[in-house]
Amino acid sequence: MLNKKLILLAGTVTLIGTATNVSAFPTITLTKNITQSGHIILASASIEEEAKTFITNLADTGIGFLEKEDISQEEREKEFRKLLQNNFDMKTIGRFALGRYWKTSSKEQQEEYLNLFEEMIIDVYSRRFSEYNGQELKVNSARPEGKKDVLVRSSIIQKSGPEISIDWRVRKKKNGSLKVIDIMVEGVSMSMTQRSDFASVIQRGGGDVEILLSHLKK
Repeated sequence: MLNKKLILLAGTVTLIGTATNVSAFPTITLTKNITQSGHIILASASIEEEAKTFITNLADTGIGFLEKEDISQEEREKEFRKLLQNNFDMKTIGRFALGRYWKTSSKEQQEEYLNLFEEMIIDVYSRRFSEYNGQELKVNSARPEGKKDVLVRSSIIQKSGPEISIDWRVRKKKNGSLKVIDIMVEGVSMSMTQRSDFASVIQRGGGDVEILLSHLKK
């Protein structure tokens, strides 16, 4: 059965892959530049500073609904879905996770896969919101990563235990918006981990993408 080791929010940040020793969501009080639709607006600055502000505001946005004790599960899922769609490039993440099987899939399979991929993320991690216990996210630095991306380095400060390194790969889109496309936990790429998991499921099914789709429906 598919191992649903997907995303972990660090300050409501989604991690694609496995994060066995990270199970909570940090709290941080920050100045927000966010529209009512949930899109984060950044002031004019270097791309590195923009990316740091983007991750900081992303954490702050998520904490807003994590700290609401009277919010229902349905409302949490709705808020998480909005956060995900506004700030993560789910198509890029999903395509990468499917690897070489993306090109061999039909258009219908691709569309179904992306929908199921997003629903799995929402289902698995909206249920983990109850684990939030006041951990802090500290944004440390940012540097260019390739021609289009910025790597934002941060850490989770726990009440007990060591700091956990969390790096965010952020990409600036053609329209000027920033999107998360990968997260590294203690140096391990979450999107690479998920890609390996999906490939194993498909290979065990004889190379048929329908096998993965069936697992994602469960």
